[in-house]
Amino acid sequence: MRITQMETAIGLLAGCSLFLHLCTAGNFLPATEVGFIGSLFGYLHSICNLIARISLLSGVLLIIVEAKFPSIVSRYTHVQQRLLPKYLSKMLIASLLFTAVRLIIPGPVTYFSKLYKLCILTNLISAGLAVLNANSYSHSSSVSVRWRPKSTDAKKTEIKRSSSSDADVPTKRHRTAMELLQTETTYLRNLNTIIKVYKEPLQKAADEGKPLLAPEDIRNAFGGIDDIAKLHACIHQDLSEMIDNWEEDCCIAHIFTKYREQLLKVYPPYVNYFDMGKEILMKQEKANPELSEFFLACFHEPQSLKQPLNALLIRPVQRLPSISLLINDLHKRTDDGLRDKTELEEAKKVLKQVLSHINEDKRKTEGKMKIFDIVYEVDGCPVEVVSSNRLFVSRIDVATLTDGLYRSGERLALYLLTDVLEVAKWRNRSHGKAAPLLKHIQLLPLSNIISIWDVQDNDECKNLFAVKYKSQGNAIIDSSVNGQEEKMSVLQLLDDRTFKSKWLNALTAQIAEVKQEKVESVMKQVEPMELASHVKKGSKILKKLTRVKPKAE
Repeated sequence: MRITQMETAIGLLAGCSLFLHLCTAGNFLPATEVGFIGSLFGYLHSICNLIARISLLSGVLLIIVEAKFPSIVSRYTHVQQRLLPKYLSKMLIASLLFTAVRLIIPGPVTYFSKLYKLCILTNLISAGLAVLNANSYSHSSSVSVRWRPKSTDAKKTEIKRSSSSDADVPTKRHRTAMELLQTETTYLRNLNTIIKVYKEPLQKAADEGKPLLAPEDIRNAFGGIDDIAKLHACIHQDLSEMIDNWEEDCCIAHIFTKYREQLLKVYPPYVNYFDMGKEILMKQEKANPELSEFFLACFHEPQSLKQPLNALLIRPVQRLPSISLLINDLHKRTDDGLRDKTELEEAKKVLKQVLSHINEDKRKTEGKMKIFDIVYEVDGCPVEVVSSNRLFVSRIDVATLTDGLYRSGERLALYLLTDVLEVAKWRNRSHGKAAPLLKHIQLLPLSNIISIWDVQDNDECKNLFAVKYKSQGNAIIDSSVNGQEEKMSVLQLLDDRTFKSKWLNALTAQIAEVKQEKVESVMKQVEPMELASHVKKGSKILKKLTRVKPKAE
């Protein structure tokens, strides 16, 4: 866009007016010779001079900016027209108005020199020309936007332009691929922030003998993050090369299927200990003021972008589900004729397998860690319960209605592990607050459980079930031992938040797996009356069971 001759004249006149005003400065008499009214008019003259010239020069400056930097104008105004008719007229009219006011107000001067009169005249002319130019341009713009019939040549030209512009617009598939690359770039930057800003300084301080965080805590909190960063640096590079040399039939899915084994290897160690690492960092930060100051300083580092450490550490946990969603979108936006369509199906399966493997591995890790909690929670729990092949499954609180697992009328905690059932008794407070609330009773192998009886609920009896098992002492039982005594223990679920069916299904599934039997052979549905022969005579539960009438068939 070029500056017109009219705009050049306006700029020259405005500059000349400013130069002449500077040359004639000092023509005003001192305030003592003209009095109060003269001083007042002197101030008015000065204010009018200032506003008139600032407005005019601002208008000229906007004209130059629009001519030299049209992209800036369109970016900040969100219109494709020039700034002049919309933003400039007010400034030019203000300049013209204050120039006229300055001529009308009598000045506190002994005389107006010819030079000063020329100064006023040039400013007036430049402002007037600017207003005329703005109005004429605005009128031409308004006329140009009116509808006119298009000629055939104009229509052909417009069709050519639209076809060329459509070729430059990325397809939905291309845009999704670019979003995948953008999110991968952000993710890789966050990983590098964790390593460079947090982990490496903490590791360096530990190596120098001034640890802010113990080395084992650093491993638990940041373990595996370096391997994840190296893997995603490779993925990012492959994605960047593919997007930079984009073709609609390129195969993005191959990038993720290629790194399947590495994804299975690097993510589980980090995800498994994420919760534990986060808890360690929270405790240490509260206990160590120096570590808290270090985290605060890292938060204000430019590279961290004001992101706290816990927000950064959760990114690896969220990344694979995010990639899976983007791959699904990419699959939907890929035409059936492209070879990447089938490859994306395979990539979806690969990511699903990786996520399932991570979740299963995390479940096993949490199950193993929970066994250590059981050892600390239950007083007298045998250390043999800790085993590399044993996992925690579930836990419930029950009340004993018959003698069996323990004497009647007691409250028990049942810990279901993959191959044994830990039975613990709740203590009363007489043992003191420092003592564990649970005491070990027995460790019952699931292989010694004969069957589980699911008692139908009714008005008199709710949440009842029975365990029929072989018993021999309180030690871990070897199922090969002969002469074991069969017992029946009737229990009532105390926790209303736990569904009885869910607990019994988990228990029978583990028993069936250990004994290599079908679940149907372990679980037995019974009516309350069928338990009467297994309940001690005179007990309250027997009276309830006998009051229940069997259902008519």
